[in-house]
Amino acid sequence: MWSNDTGCCGLHADCEKGLRILRDESLYYNDEELDAYKGIDPEDYTAEQSAEIREVFETLQPQEVSDWVCAMQARGINLPPDVREEALLMMSE
Repeated sequence: MWSNDTGCCGLHADCEKGLRILRDESLYYNDEELDAYKGIDPEDYTAEQSAEIREVFETLQPQEVSDWVCAMQARGINLPPDVREEALLMMSE
């Protein structure tokens, strides 16, 4: 979970490796339709909801993934487990 108090984006292992923390609205992704998923627990996504998030994720360039994940966390949007795992894998490469 995102916490403005701690400045953590929720990806602790990656934050420790230098993941940029998004603290403002400086980054914009054309994915405002995903705002409907704010606050949904990652395990509670339907297959259709997860597919919609994956569709946006798959449009990203590899160098955009880290910032997009932080932007999603800052907006209160949890990633479905499969998308989150794939994003973490891409960010570790």
